[in-house]
Amino acid sequence: MGEGSLDALLRAAAARWPDRPAVESPAGSLTYAELDAAVSAAAGGLLAAGARPGDRVAFALSADAPLYAAPFACARIGVTALLLPASLPPPRWAALLARAGPALCVADDAHADRLRAAAGDAAPAPARVALPLDGSARPGDLPAVPADPDRAVALVATSGTTGHPTIVRLTSRGLLHVGRAYLELLTLGEGERSLVVMPLTYIGVLSTQTMTIILVGGCNVLPADTRPAGALARMAAHRITLLDAVPAWLTLLAREDPVDVPTWRTLVHGGAPMPPATARTLAARHPRVALYDVWGLTEAHGPVTALRYDPARPAPPGTVGRPLAGLRVRARGAGGPLPPGVTGELEVAGPTVTGGTLDAPGGALREGWLPTGDLGTVAADGTVRITDRTKDLILRGGANVSSREVERVLCTAPGVDDAAVFPVPDVLGGEAVGAAVVPGLAAALDLNALRRLVAERVGVHAVPRRILCVDALPRNATGKVDKRALRAAAT
Repeated sequence: MGEGSLDALLRAAAARWPDRPAVESPAGSLTYAELDAAVSAAAGGLLAAGARPGDRVAFALSADAPLYAAPFACARIGVTALLLPASLPPPRWAALLARAGPALCVADDAHADRLRAAAGDAAPAPARVALPLDGSARPGDLPAVPADPDRAVALVATSGTTGHPTIVRLTSRGLLHVGRAYLELLTLGEGERSLVVMPLTYIGVLSTQTMTIILVGGCNVLPADTRPAGALARMAAHRITLLDAVPAWLTLLAREDPVDVPTWRTLVHGGAPMPPATARTLAARHPRVALYDVWGLTEAHGPVTALRYDPARPAPPGTVGRPLAGLRVRARGAGGPLPPGVTGELEVAGPTVTGGTLDAPGGALREGWLPTGDLGTVAADGTVRITDRTKDLILRGGANVSSREVERVLCTAPGVDDAAVFPVPDVLGGEAVGAAVVPGLAAALDLNALRRLVAERVGVHAVPRRILCVDALPRNATGKVDKRALRAAAT
């Protein structure tokens, strides 16, 4: 179903399941037939506002049905949607707009002033394109757009936690492949109901939820309240079967009073390592739920590998499973590909890594392989293990300190719920180790004991010089730790 393009996917779903709910949101609910009609009406509105096939259109919208429908409306008339993350301040929006050069900017009332301030003279003033939600939408005359699976249907900015954000091109081919790969991995049936708690501009929502749910005729629920507090009760009320969330959100969920969600069967998480205690708690409280740890990157349209959690036999730290259908992972050293079990930079190849970036439409490939920026190993059976980020190593004199290794050690200490490790300036060594820890509710923290633990488990070169105690680690909208903010707080 949905061969060739994102638009064909929605049209096929509307023809097959016209009366099934497709989206439930604060603005209203849409069946597949109503969503298809509303997308056509929105596409007509974009044309009326000046968009033309081949253009880029920037969207600054609230997490609601119009933003959910935006990529489909753009695909229907052959334009590309630049999805602006609501969490970014106007200067960051301005940088994205300057690089993308949209022909049209679209905003709702909540974001119009911010978008106007960001655009300045670099982009047209924002317009408003209505998305009718009452089933009365009547599309105008839309141009016939040839299906092109490699046309960019959306531009998504990466988190930029270790550098400047990259604007990634997402194509119908890549998104459809991810959706079908998820269907092979997850045990999903018709009528799935997925709770969307992450930003709609996040690749995890587009791949795990938007694409996969449409393929099975399910419904994506966009709640007005996306906080972990009370989420289990909302999941039960909405009869949720699938949840995709980042570990930081799930850790807060695990602190909530247990609530049974009888319909819940699948949990997908990624974007950061899952704290072992959180996985144990969720698995114990919700034994019917299959937990999948997914590792991937926006440049590969989201997921690359997946590992199902086994509470009886937890995998070694850093293990992220095997590649999804059609994808390959290898480790590379200075001299080329490395044999199984040898640490190097991980590279990915397959049909989802061809989208590339705005600056490099063909992708920043090396001999057909995409460098991920992660260090790790690939076992003979294909199992991938992450050891660190190439840009997240701390250069301590002549020794490299693995921030992820120190973080894992700190998280094993009594009284530590979460931890992040980052470089701080050092006159003699260039960089020293800094750390931020989130104390647990029960045990008191002994900072000297934490330093001794790191010295014993990793080495004296990795002992944090500065340890911050924080209520929560600062994170961006995708759940990744903002280490630049931590460095600023520690220096």
